[in-house]
Order: sequence, then C-alpha cells, then structure tokens
Amino acid sequence: MSEEILALVDEFQQAWPLEGFGGPLEMKGRRLDLQGIRVLKKGPQDGMAKSSCYGDCRSEDDEATEWITFQVKRVKKPKGEHKKTPGKKIESNQAENAHRYQANLEITGPKVASPGPQGKKRDYQSLGWPSPDECVKLRWVELTAIVSTWLAVSSKNIDITEHIDFATPIQQPAMEPVCNGNLPTSMHTLDHLHGVSNRASLHYTGESQLTEVLQNLGKNQYPQQSLEQIGTRIAKVLEKNQTSWVLSSMAALYWRVKGQGKKAIDCLRQALHYAPHQMKDVPLISLANILHNAKLWNDAVIVATMAVEIAPHFAVNHFTLGNVYVAMEEFEKALVWYESTLKLQPEFVPAKNRIQTIQCHLMLKKGRRSP
Repeated sequence: MSEEILALVDEFQQAWPLEGFGGPLEMKGRRLDLQGIRVLKKGPQDGMAKSSCYGDCRSEDDEATEWITFQVKRVKKPKGEHKKTPGKKIESNQAENAHRYQANLEITGPKVASPGPQGKKRDYQSLGWPSPDECVKLRWVELTAIVSTWLAVSSKNIDITEHIDFATPIQQPAMEPVCNGNLPTSMHTLDHLHGVSNRASLHYTGESQLTEVLQNLGKNQYPQQSLEQIGTRIAKVLEKNQTSWVLSSMAALYWRVKGQGKKAIDCLRQALHYAPHQMKDVPLISLANILHNAKLWNDAVIVATMAVEIAPHFAVNHFTLGNVYVAMEEFEKALVWYESTLKLQPEFVPAKNRIQTIQCHLMLKKGRRSP
C-alpha cells in the first residue's frame, strides 16, 4: 500500500476509533453515518480489487448498506500524465466545482452513466449524460431560439374570471390596456435596472407565441376569444382599477404578444408596485422574459433569480433562469437550473430536451479541443 494511501487511512484513524470507525461524516453539507472504510487498489485486470478494511465491512450484501467511493488524486507524476477516471466519484481537484454544484456524495452502482466532460458532476440523479452515439441520434434543440414563459395567476389560486368579465358581449370599439407609464419610482419597480429605466429604447422583438395563452384565458368557462377581444376586456376593467396587480400582469402579457416592450414594462412596474411579496414572481417572470428577449441578460438573471427566491417551488421560475443562462452561454449554470426544474416537475419535457442538447454540445466541444 502506498504512503499516500496510508496517510489517508491515518487521517481517518485520528477522526474515528480504530475498532469501529463509527460516527458521522460531514462533507459539503451532507451528513452520513460512517461504519467502515475499505481501501481499494487496482486489480490484476482493469477492475478494482479489495484490500485492507477498517471497521465493519461484513454487510456488503445487505440492501441497507451503501458503499461510497472516494477517488484520491496522486501528484507524483508531472501534470498531464494522469489518466483521470470520469464517473460518479468525487475527486479532490473538483472541490471548487463541486461546491458550486452543491455536490453530495454519490453511491457507486453496477452501471455508471456516460460521463460528462471531466470536472462536471451530474446533479440530477435520474438523468445521466448521453453517449456519443446517442448524441448523434438525438434531435438537438435550437438553443438560440427564445422560449417564452409566463406564470399563470391560477398558480396563486387566483380565478382570472373574477377579475375579467368574459361573459358580457362587447358592444364598444376595440380598446387596448394602458398602464400608468409615469408611476413614481419605488423600491419595487426595479428602475435601477438598465432595461427598466431605458424601456423606451429596448430592442424587443415580441412574443407572438403567447397569443394562444392569452386567448385561452378563462377557457374553462368561456370559449376562446380573439386577441382584440381579450385586450378590450382587460382594458375595460384596468381602466377602473389601476391598482390591480392581476390586471396589470395580464395587460403586460397582451403587450408581450404585441411586441411593445415599453408598454409591457409600464404594466409590470405597476404590477410589481402593487403586488404582495409572495405574488411578485408572476410579473417578475414576465419581466425576465422581456429582458432576455432584449438581450439584457444580466438584468434578466437578476429578475429571474428574484422570482426563484420568492417561489422556489414553481418549475417555470427555474426553467426561465436556465433559459437566460443558455443565452449567456453559461451552459453549466443552465444545466443546474434545468435539472432543478426536473426535480420539481420530472415530466417537464423542454427541460429534458435542453439538458441533453447542452450535454452533447459540451462533449462535442471538449472532443474538438482534445489533441
């Protein structure tokens, strides 16, 4: 056994009694009940052979027993001569990256998923990295395409039909919902952000893909209506109640479809000013989408992060933040947020597709850099 391994064992002996090695082990915020330590060495074939064991190592076939593998980096050889083994192991040279991903100790198993680029750690247990062959067959998502998201007020247990009259026939000419563009600055209106304070000069292309969402408001009780009809209905009630954050948020959705960034942000400032704290993620997600569309990504990250902090249990908030990081080409950060999206909503297919596309992109990029 090498001196390095013996030194590692000595460290464990100092931390736990030699006769049992029982007790808690804390690492990266994870607390485990340590019962025994097994030192492994390379086997005669390319596997791992058992060597010395300290503590209770008898229950290896017990279903309640989990063996955790530590991989120790040796530094005897010059840099570049090491052959690093990817997989479900934590290496000492991954500490900084592991902290960023809130790493935990993974349990070794009979089958290791295809590894990602060296130094990357799978954060979502049920989704491994695709193999190169799978990447060839995979239908890649167009990551540069803007994906519009919005948070329905129904997610806050609000019935939109109690705020907008969908039943009464419209007798008057079409109207558009206009919010107060001169609402004074407050701590809630986010005027310190460049995209908000300079909303009149935004390069915003609009989000016509949200048309159907807007037309289907109240669809459970009333038939689908045209965009002009919905806009008129919102305008009629907003004209009488400018302090309703629900109506202001719906008006902003209308202007997102129409491609009027300045008018949309006017309404979102109004919604943010009047909305209770626990409701602010509804207008924040809309604002994050507008800033993302306008390529003001730093502003979009700030706003989407605020939405996640207010309502971390909504998958769409995590997904929206992941989309912004993709636009910034911060793919590792995007993976974290797409994976947390799936933890909240495992069937969220757009997040799954984007994870696989990013993973294949990263592996292809790494392959091109290899000599």
